[in-house]
Amino acid sequence: AGGAALGAEAHRAQLRQAAERLRAAAGELDGTAALASIRRSLLDKAERLGQSRFTIALFGAFSAGKSSFANALIGQRVLPVSPNPTTAAINKIMPPAPEAGWPHGTAKVRMKSRERLLDDVVYSLGVLGIHAEGEKAALEAAKGLQPAQIPGKGKPHYAFLKAVEKGWSEMSPKLGEELKVSSDEFGAYAAEESRSCFVEEIELYYNNPLTEQGVVLVDTPGADSINARHTGVAFEYIKNADAILFVTYYNHAFSHADREFLLQLGRVKDSFELDKMFFIVNAADLASSPEELEGVVSHVESNLLQHGIRHPRIYPLSSYYALQGKLAGDAEAVEETGILRFEREFVRFTFGELTEMAVRAGDAEVKRAADVLSYFMERATADASEREREAAQLRESLSGALRKLESPELEAEQRELAKDVAELLYYVKQRTTYRFGELFNHAINPAVFREDNRDPKAILVSAWEDLRRMITFDLTQEVLATTLRIGNKVNALLKGAEQAWAEEVRRGGIDSFEASEFRAMELKTPELTAQLKVEITAKWLGGFFKNAKQFFEGEGKAQLRKELEALLVAPMTAFAEEQTQTLQAVYAAQLQEGAAERAEAMRQALQEHAGGLLEALEAKVDLPALRAKHTRLLQCLEPQKSKA
Repeated sequence: AGGAALGAEAHRAQLRQAAERLRAAAGELDGTAALASIRRSLLDKAERLGQSRFTIALFGAFSAGKSSFANALIGQRVLPVSPNPTTAAINKIMPPAPEAGWPHGTAKVRMKSRERLLDDVVYSLGVLGIHAEGEKAALEAAKGLQPAQIPGKGKPHYAFLKAVEKGWSEMSPKLGEELKVSSDEFGAYAAEESRSCFVEEIELYYNNPLTEQGVVLVDTPGADSINARHTGVAFEYIKNADAILFVTYYNHAFSHADREFLLQLGRVKDSFELDKMFFIVNAADLASSPEELEGVVSHVESNLLQHGIRHPRIYPLSSYYALQGKLAGDAEAVEETGILRFEREFVRFTFGELTEMAVRAGDAEVKRAADVLSYFMERATADASEREREAAQLRESLSGALRKLESPELEAEQRELAKDVAELLYYVKQRTTYRFGELFNHAINPAVFREDNRDPKAILVSAWEDLRRMITFDLTQEVLATTLRIGNKVNALLKGAEQAWAEEVRRGGIDSFEASEFRAMELKTPELTAQLKVEITAKWLGGFFKNAKQFFEGEGKAQLRKELEALLVAPMTAFAEEQTQTLQAVYAAQLQEGAAERAEAMRQALQEHAGGLLEALEAKVDLPALRAKHTRLLQCLEPQKSKA
């Protein structure tokens, strides 16, 4: 059994018990119109507690052993190890769903659309300096490629294009389809390059100790994936996963792709309520001594710190021996691999901290219902003339409050949001400008020219295209990271607006009204389509290159860098301005939509609250029944809370 599941069961039991308590509390409120909003909230929380799933996203380079680590975590050989790096699809290990037609051992294979595959082919051809339009021309261009033509950086793209060529006759008729295959066939679609290059995503429905606890394990394409679209896919998992696991291989240097991914993690880390990142140093058994292992861990920690990741949780372990030990049932051997330390702390976070947050939120709602009942009982026993006066005032206050909630004003919030977006995007451009020198040296250096046997001026054109792609990538990553900050701002504005509306209701005469707990809006990340528009000709580039000695040892490279940096100022400014307008429009609309939904929900809750209070003031309530209900509600809290 997977060790990660052992401690999880206790937390899952706690979740189920909490869900039952919330359902019991909701049952007590059934038929009480004044508390209908709270009842709906309790049922919603119970549903989410009872059926909660935890999504764990695995990231890392293809050579880091992500699949091997996933198998060690599961305790079974489920994922194929070492898929071809150019063609890997997204693989999800899911809890079986027999009621939906996906029993244990079946896999849902979502094939790329014909248009999507053609986009990928055209993109890879473009990286190799070949421009083709249309399916026929693109496939012919791929077919005509020869290994001798391909520079070092282009080899993954060459491998992808040849995989498409090899699998075309068998797989192209299936493009755009959703296939149902067995777990035996799953391995071929996940790892055989001539099939996997046609696949978008695979969901394997499989019983194992992790999925039995509601865990969805996502093995993402490596940080060094050639697929440009995987940038956006990776970001969605960074944003939405409950936990992020970055796997690196013992003593392997971080690649450029690794460093770019870690930089993105550093950009977004502080945008999350909880630190959900874990760093795995795989194959730790290769260390010749504890001192050597400590040195490697310190090196990894230093690299993470350089990328803005402070106080990282790092776990050196051996996936290979952990899986061997679990399959053999050798607990002592498993302990020695280091995986159990990770599993214990990981379970404490995923099932402990997240569970406690959910349970606290549910108990707060039960307590709110009990407090409302207490207030109703108190008012029902007040002096008759006082109750009559309060009822008249309540009707008048309710009418005014409902009118204001019909069309709440958001002008100040919209202005503040637009200002924040503009400021954030200004700094996006600034940060990428600061990185220009680093990216320039990565794209244009002697090694690039040594590894390519083409004409040097053709190599320089390819190097410029590589630089342009890196700058566009960096700008896009920065903007994606910024969308998290903007999303947090939208929710902060919505929360502030809700609190202000509730405060205005209380000031208007309904001082017993409390808004429900704020639930953050799930915001959609806009598709980023802006491009870095800059026209640079081969002739202009060639003017800086007379020969390698003049270019690298003389003034050629330095002069090119200076001229390029100046030329890119206007295009980068235009890029930032275009993205600013897009994000301002997209998030202003989501802010408006969220406010309208919340104002309507508050109107409904306010009407229900006022209705119940009027019944109490008009002595239309059964006081003994309310007291009994109040007592039973308190019993639905966690034991230590109900005694307090």
